Amino acid sequence: MAESFSDFIERLLAKTDLVSVVSRYVPLKRKGKTFWGCCPFHHEKEPSFTVSEEKQFYHCFGCKESGNAITFIAKMESIERIDAIKKLAEEAKMEMPEYKKMGESGIDLKKRERLYALMKEAARHYNENLSSPRAKNANDYIKSRAIPENLVRKFGLGVSLDGKEIINYLESEGFTKAEMKDAGLIDQRGDDYYDVFYGRFMVPIINNYGEVIAFGGRLISPESHVQMKYRNSTNTPIFDKSKTLYGINLLKKLKQRQKINSVIIVEGYMDVIALHKAGFENSVASMGTALTYSQAKMLKNYANTVYVSYDGDSAGQMATLRGLDILSSVGLMVKVMTLPDGLDPDDLIKRDGAGAYQDAIDGALGLIEYKLRLALNANDITTPEGKTKYAIEAVKIIKKLPNPVEREEYLKIVHKNSGYSMEVLRSQAEVAGDEVEIKAEVSPKVENETTVKARSKDETFILACLISAKPCVKADDDIFPYLQNETDRVLCKYAQSKIANGEKPLISALYETFDADYVREIADYDFNYASDDALEQSYRDYLNRLKIRSLDAELKELTERFMQTKDIAIATQINKINSQIRKLKNGDEY
Repeated sequence: MAESFSDFIERLLAKTDLVSVVSRYVPLKRKGKTFWGCCPFHHEKEPSFTVSEEKQFYHCFGCKESGNAITFIAKMESIERIDAIKKLAEEAKMEMPEYKKMGESGIDLKKRERLYALMKEAARHYNENLSSPRAKNANDYIKSRAIPENLVRKFGLGVSLDGKEIINYLESEGFTKAEMKDAGLIDQRGDDYYDVFYGRFMVPIINNYGEVIAFGGRLISPESHVQMKYRNSTNTPIFDKSKTLYGINLLKKLKQRQKINSVIIVEGYMDVIALHKAGFENSVASMGTALTYSQAKMLKNYANTVYVSYDGDSAGQMATLRGLDILSSVGLMVKVMTLPDGLDPDDLIKRDGAGAYQDAIDGALGLIEYKLRLALNANDITTPEGKTKYAIEAVKIIKKLPNPVEREEYLKIVHKNSGYSMEVLRSQAEVAGDEVEIKAEVSPKVENETTVKARSKDETFILACLISAKPCVKADDDIFPYLQNETDRVLCKYAQSKIANGEKPLISALYETFDADYVREIADYDFNYASDDALEQSYRDYLNRLKIRSLDAELKELTERFMQTKDIAIATQINKINSQIRKLKNGDEY
């Protein structure tokens, strides 16, 4: 029988040492059974972040973050949960059920590691080429863009000197031409191989794990016959431009140093470099204007607000709306910046300074307001036809808003611009057709949170005994019917099935099913009992109290029914329940 994914997760967590995982990012110091350190999630100075070696979960008493190895890696690396699972599985040398021995890209993991190593060496060599006398054009370009030396190092900038030099170097390092071609670094004409980026200023594209996965090249040799000014790597086994953001590695480092409130997304890598120079380190580039769902989800891991800062003369502004809607669809607040005079971010900052760019950020429009502005600019509202067309288009945009207060506020803008009355616009909102909906890929949603009613001390104690597999607990104890919450019942069923199989419930695995606060409340229960006998007596007392509470509720309902019907059968049931309650209060089973 094939292993279920949940069983795989349990096996992975059982094999993963959370203390070792956290120690890669946070210095930890043991105090008793717990490790302490400064929280990596809210950048504190005094330690309030704890890791339980026994129970394999972490908790911060400052920001209240809790979780297991999977949630920790996902948060620290700013990646999706499934990617955190893949990373831990690779480290544990465990096969992902659905991927077997294949990596995310569908190639052997060893081959993928070879390509990463090759690209790292290529980036290092391109950077070293800047010291060559043959790199005059590249160094002149760096000076013309006023890129300081520290940013040249920070972004790993470099140059490809000719069509053969990188091939010879990588072969001397043990890489084959076939591997270079797989990495998208070289191509061939007949039997002749050449560097596809020759004669170009080189910008390495690095993922959020710090691995070089691709390059962008800018033509700098005026004598070159190559016409294409910019060239980016084509998709390879380790690079998919639709799933990549330029500068994401630096954004991750920034997040580890400080809280990020927003991210700026621009069109090209030179804009990112210019923004970093001006102090806007929360900037990334989208590898083109066609934003994707994968990129949107990636951004959501870093901040809740995104400023879209495409060039002022960017062609096809309406075409970018699909990408903006995708950003909004994953829960991001989208702000659209408008740069003056058709300038790109670099040119604006060079001409008017960083303050002018900050002004553009402060003046950014919300997504709906931006759409309404585009609709207004696209129609001549001085004519009856243009005014009507604008109003209809604007109301189509507004009617998609779920909040009636928001709809009313935006309708006021249309009323002001068009002159149509609010009554007419409201009626138009009832008949206007829908815009084409965004059909982005849908990410499977993991339901980890369940609304929980107020739980009694009795229930908390019983559940804590269950997940700790205390000696007093028996797999067939009659507990399930007497728990108030469905969440508690699910936990009870899981724990009792484990105990029945002679296993101990894995507390770290509970974070995969239940809300973190819910798990920690039960897992952190302080039993404080001197002996197992005393613990068992309390367990039986608490369990009996749970049953009495349930029987009391049933008794109340039956008594009300008997008062109305005087039914003898109901009276018999009442007597039976009273007898059961007396036995339980005497400490007996029934």
